[in-house]
Amino acid sequence: MLGSYVVIIDNERKIDRLVNETEKSEVTINRYGCEVIGYRIHDAARGQSVPLLWRDSLVEAPEKGWKNHATILFPIVGGLKDKKSLLGDKVISTRGNHGFARHSTFDLIETSHDGRAMIRYRLKPNSEIRQFYPFDFQLDLVYELIGNILAATFEVTNPGRETILYQFGWHPGFATPVFSGKGSKTDCRILLPKGKITKYENNEHCRLTGKSSEITVGGPLVWTEQELEATLMFGVEDPEMRHLTLEDPASRVSIRMEFPDFPHLGLWSEPGDEFICIEPWQGMDDHEEQETFDKKLGVVKLEPGCSDKRTITVTPRIA
Repeated sequence: MLGSYVVIIDNERKIDRLVNETEKSEVTINRYGCEVIGYRIHDAARGQSVPLLWRDSLVEAPEKGWKNHATILFPIVGGLKDKKSLLGDKVISTRGNHGFARHSTFDLIETSHDGRAMIRYRLKPNSEIRQFYPFDFQLDLVYELIGNILAATFEVTNPGRETILYQFGWHPGFATPVFSGKGSKTDCRILLPKGKITKYENNEHCRLTGKSSEITVGGPLVWTEQELEATLMFGVEDPEMRHLTLEDPASRVSIRMEFPDFPHLGLWSEPGDEFICIEPWQGMDDHEEQETFDKKLGVVKLEPGCSDKRTITVTPRIA
């Protein structure tokens, strides 16, 4: 892939960058939460940088509204009813939605700039994590910038002697519109492939009600701000359908996301804020009538000595 690549490491701020110097694209990652906080490509025709994420490259949290950019979800997706779940004599708990990875500082393990810019981060249990999650694990996140394409690879390894259980996912929020004041969020389109998917019903607490329906999709998804606020939850059983495109006509920018290894999808936003989150998941929230942790929708059971590796790719285009 075209490019002269560098990886810029900042051990003081713990914020790193993947850069394609040829195409002037870059990805910025905060080791706290292992979160992509900036993703920019270059529009050569207009001679300007194109920021793709909500609050792109801003580190400080805003006074109100969604404070993140591209949250990592592990070992749960969504929330646990009453912030805990049981598995025999084990308790899995959380202080908020999506688990502890988003509140943990990852270790930088490896970098490369040979044909791409790549960086690998790792999280292992510590005393704080063990308060929430009673399993041994190793979570590696690998980010790669290849041309203008961002690939995010999740790799969970079980180094222990017992089966571990978990869910995981990615929660990137894309700026809609890309350039504030040029078009609007409601002008942006989410294009789905043609076929059938499952739509899950959730209540005001975002917990699953147990009801679902098969729907036929293809082309632009019809949505409202209120539906996005409540979170649209889908099951995408057919791997060939695990992709979509977000289009911003005013900016002439489109973003294609491919998530072949992730069977679930969430779409979320906050009314009035200029972003839409496209969230590939392995698993979903609790049901209102809570199940044990091993019965949660999409929970993964990983045997000792085994690894589970899955990748999501984001391909932006400028018309």
